[in-house]
Amino acid sequence: MKSNLFEELQSYCQSDFYPFHMPGHKRNIDIQNLPEFYQYDITEIDGFDNLHQPEGIIDDAQKRAAKLYGSEETYFLVNGSTAGILSAVSAISEQGGTILIARNCHKSVYHAAFLNRLKIEYIYPEMIREYDIAGKISEQEVQNKIESILLENKTKIVGVVITSPTYDGISSNVANITEIVHSYGIPLIVDQAHGAHFGFHPDYPKNAVTMGADVVIHSVHKTLPAPTQTAIIHKYGNLVDSEKLRRYLHIYQTSSPSYPLMAGIDTAINILEKEGYEKLAKLSNYSKLIKQTAENLKYLEICPLTEPGKVIISAKNYCLTGQKLYSIFRDKYHLQMEMAAGSYVTAILSIMDKEEGIFRLIKAIEEIDQMVPEISDGDCVERKKELSFSDVLFPRKSMELWEAYISPCEEVELSVPADSITLLGNKSPYVAAEFINIYPPGIPIIVPGEILDEDILQIISEYLKNGYNVQGIENNKIKVVRLPKEGEHYEKN
Repeated sequence: MKSNLFEELQSYCQSDFYPFHMPGHKRNIDIQNLPEFYQYDITEIDGFDNLHQPEGIIDDAQKRAAKLYGSEETYFLVNGSTAGILSAVSAISEQGGTILIARNCHKSVYHAAFLNRLKIEYIYPEMIREYDIAGKISEQEVQNKIESILLENKTKIVGVVITSPTYDGISSNVANITEIVHSYGIPLIVDQAHGAHFGFHPDYPKNAVTMGADVVIHSVHKTLPAPTQTAIIHKYGNLVDSEKLRRYLHIYQTSSPSYPLMAGIDTAINILEKEGYEKLAKLSNYSKLIKQTAENLKYLEICPLTEPGKVIISAKNYCLTGQKLYSIFRDKYHLQMEMAAGSYVTAILSIMDKEEGIFRLIKAIEEIDQMVPEISDGDCVERKKELSFSDVLFPRKSMELWEAYISPCEEVELSVPADSITLLGNKSPYVAAEFINIYPPGIPIIVPGEILDEDILQIISEYLKNGYNVQGIENNKIKVVRLPKEGEHYEKN
């Protein structure tokens, strides 16, 4: 059996080859007491292939990944899933075309639409109101939206993009959606960044490649043992041009790919191939133990609808924000959650979790549940409404994303009410000129070109007031599209 990339790097580092090439640290970790991983950090030297034209060890590694996931072509991504999404959308784009995307897609999907000047139409996920999370994408919703666009006959639908699973661990029926989308000759891109572990154990959903999606992106660092920034992209079928996809991968990926990162991808794939079933079974059991805790809780709730790799701990029924819950886990119990939303926190489990960590989490949940009456303000109905993410999911669009993004803008204080201003001859509130999102997960609350009405501004204010990491706002100011003055015209080149 051929060596994997990391084994080859180890062998090379133990040889007597002296590096008169980049990178500048020269793998001499003793001189400045550098971290050990520096010795594996090389450039495209003899015997180590080239990510942008793989013919050797990298090519072999990518083919192993393709075989494991059932794809026709698989490529390593060292610029994260973002590079894969940008490349996938660019590969299907046509000037003046329309892209149909789930409204809860990551902002990189919107960036891809901007770069290709695509018109955006939304598919809205079902809402799971009980836990304030976005649910699956309905197959009927996809079909209805395609039919309505085709009925107008104004533009070509270049593709459909959905996220499955969501950041919260909810999956859509990708197989049925694929069948519907393909019946119109339209390609389907699935952002399955949080599902790189799918398809290798019956307790988990299938991976989107095996369900017929044309392009699937997996973040191997999110749920598999790989370094941050690593991902893979799969291509299947003939609705997406392979040459165009590779061309854009060359554009959006660095020309100096990291060998430690690529070795990390290959290592994660090897672990999944050899030990995936057993490790995923263990992870599933851990997840069941945590979710069984819900039976004894009085105040907190644990969402039972997520795949085993995600645990959502909700305080929706009490005036206890997700951010406050997040802080208690971190400060009192030294448990670092993945993210805080309006009324819940999310914990990510992976095949590398230890039993000790799982039982610490269970104990913390049980103790915090007993504390809820003391640390919350009771049944705060209005406050719960303000902090519900579902309330910010349906903003109205006034301009296309790319138009708003290139238009001159100005800043307004968040504390200023959304006064009525003239927009294209109509009375309307401000129009966003920048993305605003909580990070993580990077799903936009507002997209450039959408209307910042008073309700949305109020919700953004609540997130800021409660300590959430809100991106797109600086010094309490929001960028809005500056309307042309009388006699002024904007050049949109």
